Amino acid sequence: MEEIRQREFTRPSLNGEGELFSRAWIPERPRAVVQIAHGMCEHSGRYQRVGTMLAGAGYAVYMNDHCGHGRSAMGHPGTFSLQGHGFDFILGDMKTLFDLAREEHPGLPKILIGHSMGSILAGIYADRWGRDLRGLALLGTPSPSRAAASGARLAGAISRRKGQTYVSPFLQRIAGGATNGCPGAPAMERKQWLTHDQEVIRAYVEDPLCGFEFSASAMAELVAGLAEFGSENWGAGVPKGLPVLIMAGQEDRGGGFGKAPRYYARQLRAHGVRNVTMKILPHARHEVLNETNHVPADRALLEWLETCL
Repeated sequence: MEEIRQREFTRPSLNGEGELFSRAWIPERPRAVVQIAHGMCEHSGRYQRVGTMLAGAGYAVYMNDHCGHGRSAMGHPGTFSLQGHGFDFILGDMKTLFDLAREEHPGLPKILIGHSMGSILAGIYADRWGRDLRGLALLGTPSPSRAAASGARLAGAISRRKGQTYVSPFLQRIAGGATNGCPGAPAMERKQWLTHDQEVIRAYVEDPLCGFEFSASAMAELVAGLAEFGSENWGAGVPKGLPVLIMAGQEDRGGGFGKAPRYYARQLRAHGVRNVTMKILPHARHEVLNETNHVPADRALLEWLETCL
């Protein structure tokens, strides 16, 4: 088995507000570069098993802690940027991470994987810069919402009135209602929607870098991103021959129990994207790569990655 070199590094974020923290898992002879975009209120450290698995299969894996997350909190956890436009800064940081990976591994194909909020980022990235990609994987895609645009305006109005880092209890109740259950319930109960694996949930709940509250400004930018990702226009910029994997758990409440991935697959096909693979995994919730039985998700991801090469 090849030796896997793991490293941690920092560089300035495009938001100009601090250092962006990143991780990489590098095999001796990588065949491709894979970037993973993590989800809301988590960080790259939760992907240790996945990064090691992919590196063991020959992929150089890179991840940012998105600004406002993990070790890229920059003094404002839960807020992408103190100046607004934070979602665009995250997308730009993803692009510069690919640039860095290309310098370290020239000529290798680039594949982008996004989970949950990261799937929104990955989908928008591919719509804007998909010509640079050899593959796109969207995991745990959130349900599109017709009210997303108006929700973004409401959250934006609150943040303009209260400040970029203000956390709105009202918005927190709305955001948590669809997935987290009763706001007053114990944390272990509220996070059952993530996975069947109780140890994964316990680690999340006890991780000081997970589960923080999003500010109203971050909510506005996230929901605006969801409105773009869920619109009928999304997918028009995705290259027609780009291999795309959309994978989710059948029991994923955040994805409408399979409705969301089917919607995004239809959108891509409507725009002429030909190579779309969809996997709805039974007995799996939101975090398909963190399930009690994650073998089917691992196998599906690795098999799809082979088709990208």
